[in-house]
Amino acid sequence: MSRWIYSFGLVLLLFCGAATATEWRMDPMASELLFQVYYEGEPAPGSFSRFDTRFQFDPTHPADGMLKVTVKLASIDMGSAEINDAIRGKEWLDLSKFTEAEFHSAEIMQVGSNRYVAKGTLRLKGVEHPVMVPFTWVPEGKAARMRGELTVDRTAFGVGTGEWASADPILTRLR
Repeated sequence: MSRWIYSFGLVLLLFCGAATATEWRMDPMASELLFQVYYEGEPAPGSFSRFDTRFQFDPTHPADGMLKVTVKLASIDMGSAEINDAIRGKEWLDLSKFTEAEFHSAEIMQVGSNRYVAKGTLRLKGVEHPVMVPFTWVPEGKAARMRGELTVDRTAFGVGTGEWASADPILTRLR
């Protein structure tokens, strides 16, 4: 099974107080969404430069929280014009039809000290599947650092079809 593993590092800034959770806003200049693809054992890193995170969260009441991440798929960069062109095509992300990927949490739960899991739905290429997003949360005054990783089976979303339909040739890890 071919998987994409997405990793993100976010710096979140306190936006305002809410009745049940605090609203946090992503600092775009200090945040990143990266991934690592392995093809025939060779790594090929990539990133998305345009994404947004909405997060309502109180670490003392994580169940009251909400996480929404929206990724502008056209902002993908794998460091090669040829690969960037190919991955935008119908067999991969099909940017002519699908411009965004989104994650919406349904539940957030604490699993350890400063460690949480957001359970929710990922929509990619018009397909929705439940996923779990483990993350760490480290408060820093009126800011906080959030770091997580998400493993996605690309074939479940129709990413990599045609000659790339085999689950064998590509493993993607996002850090």
